[in-house]
Amino acid sequence: MTEPRVPARVRRVTSEDQARELAAELQRPGRRWPVVVISTAAGHETPFVDPQRVLDDVAGLAEVVVIPTGDVSWEFSSGMPPDTQVYGGASRVYGTDLEWVHQPRRSPLHFAYSPDEDARVRDRLIGDVMRFAVRAGIVGAARSAPDAPAVEGKVLGILGTRALVSTDDGGQVTVAEELVLPDVPLARVLGPGMRVTGVLDPVRRLLDVRGMLPDADGLRRAVHAAYRVGQVVLGRVESVEDEAVRIALAPGVHVRVRRSEITGNDLDLLSDLFTQGEVVAARRVPAPLDGLALRLDDVDESEDEPVPAIALLDGGPPWLEPPEPEPELPRFESPLIVGTLAERPGVGPVGAGPVPPSPSGEAAGPAGAGLAAAGPAGPPTPADLFGLRPPAPDDVGSAPDEAVRARDDVGPVPTLPDGRRKPTPGDVAARHAGAQDALPSPSSSGTLPGTAPEPAGKAARDLSLSLDAARSRAASLEKELLDDKVRRRQVELEVDRLLGRVGELTERLERSERRAEQQATALRKARQEAARLRRRLGDAGAEVPEERHFADDEEQLRFEVLTEWARTIPAAEKAGRPLAGYTLGPRFLDSLTDVEGVSRDRVVWTLVMVLTGLALDMNGLQVHRLRTGAGGDDPFRHRDDGAVCWRVSLQVNTPSARRLHYWKLPGGAYELSRVVLHDDVEP
Repeated sequence: MTEPRVPARVRRVTSEDQARELAAELQRPGRRWPVVVISTAAGHETPFVDPQRVLDDVAGLAEVVVIPTGDVSWEFSSGMPPDTQVYGGASRVYGTDLEWVHQPRRSPLHFAYSPDEDARVRDRLIGDVMRFAVRAGIVGAARSAPDAPAVEGKVLGILGTRALVSTDDGGQVTVAEELVLPDVPLARVLGPGMRVTGVLDPVRRLLDVRGMLPDADGLRRAVHAAYRVGQVVLGRVESVEDEAVRIALAPGVHVRVRRSEITGNDLDLLSDLFTQGEVVAARRVPAPLDGLALRLDDVDESEDEPVPAIALLDGGPPWLEPPEPEPELPRFESPLIVGTLAERPGVGPVGAGPVPPSPSGEAAGPAGAGLAAAGPAGPPTPADLFGLRPPAPDDVGSAPDEAVRARDDVGPVPTLPDGRRKPTPGDVAARHAGAQDALPSPSSSGTLPGTAPEPAGKAARDLSLSLDAARSRAASLEKELLDDKVRRRQVELEVDRLLGRVGELTERLERSERRAEQQATALRKARQEAARLRRRLGDAGAEVPEERHFADDEEQLRFEVLTEWARTIPAAEKAGRPLAGYTLGPRFLDSLTDVEGVSRDRVVWTLVMVLTGLALDMNGLQVHRLRTGAGGDDPFRHRDDGAVCWRVSLQVNTPSARRLHYWKLPGGAYELSRVVLHDDVEP
């Protein structure tokens, strides 16, 4: 029994039954090859992505299917798992491992909003096909004979995700990024002039060089040999957790860096400081046994030059490069696409296309000079929609025709100022259907050309009435048909407008994400610089001077609290988050000075959270009522005046973590009691 071959033609889904079959086929276990599904945009018969060119590039690796947007794509979507559908001009590749069924991101969706995006989307689809084909064993060493000899050669150059290799026997082969390390750019693994060895796929002429790559243990040994303790090294952020960041010093060699080794600010969110895939600088520090450990909080990127990253292959380039400062992105201020096509420059009425200027400088459109003279432009007429031109003046009589009025059954026939009749819906539909003389010219006698005078006798009158009724019915149906066409065209235009808006919003989102990544990097660097300056001041025996505006300590503290409230609470929320009234207990100012190890800024910020009521909703502050002892059954502390003592954390996960005690008074006011150590449970 011969092995099934990948279809060599583009498959087109044209019915709902075929759509259901495709959905079931994609989810069938054991499928042998990836499938590329390309959808058409609404109102278009062909997709913006050329399916034949995609097939030419992935021939023998994947099947290419085209599905129209409409009832067929809706039927296909109803049979697919959530978030895995394709319609409206989108495309995606469905792998054979079916991971995409439960993890749709495994099969990324690619949008094409115009034919100009054909090349961009096609390149992404081809990359996805190669990735899935490698997993399925369709390409690479698995396709070569078991005893196939190794092929050696020299890298001539790298273009995107492909490297051209000149083999020792005078031939040329290609190395695909998907056949090396999918999560590392090919240019960071291979370089021009390198010697490579691999197994050749004779069908695709692809060289599989994965046998050259060291395993995880080999990479770990290379990291130990290349990076000494105390050196600043480069790593790639692999994942960001709440309390740690995982950094790769080489593919598969990961180091977990805890929050305390990154920032001393408990309020920092690591997800705000790091982005997955970002290259960061870290210092290698001693680790137990033969482990690896890093710190980021003592790295000064302006002074600490990182050592070059290791090469994954002998003679290859460093697998990571130091991040280059990116230029600030310009603010995006272009308005969203709104309105109708008629509002855009150079575009005429809906469906009429661009309006060229006449030799005299006036606009000349499908309606001609007669309609232009009718006054200011109004809503598009049926003639505008389909580009119909009214009859010439010499073909039109001076009075509207009674027979035409009876035939159309739409009331008095509208006329232009010069007496010419406007086209009726029936005329428009007939002209759009291909009739050359759809707009008959009324004769001077008031009868249609070729129409006989009304015959005498009852039979003739009955025949005339029947003919008039049939004409009226036909005109009504023609009008309904025209209305349907107009509505369909309006829907198509609205879909195109929405797709354009989706594309613009997607682009804006990508720019915002890039800007957020830049800001997160800048924020981390600024805080590292602040920590470094504080350490330098500490090493010099100096204290950070406190900026005072009042000689009295209580007035100074109240000023700081008010300033922090004004800075922290947004303007729109200040009315709903005022500072509650408060007094200072007799020991509060002394405790603020005597208890060391916590910054005054942290205390002031916590006071603002308490006095505005926000502290109760912040889990990190661990607000709770103070008990008379350490036991969970001990009663809460309260005074005879009804005040209840509360406790809030100034620090967490720190030895002798500092706490703030305060009294909540009847009526809603506060009395600040003391700043204490963790084990101090006195008010």
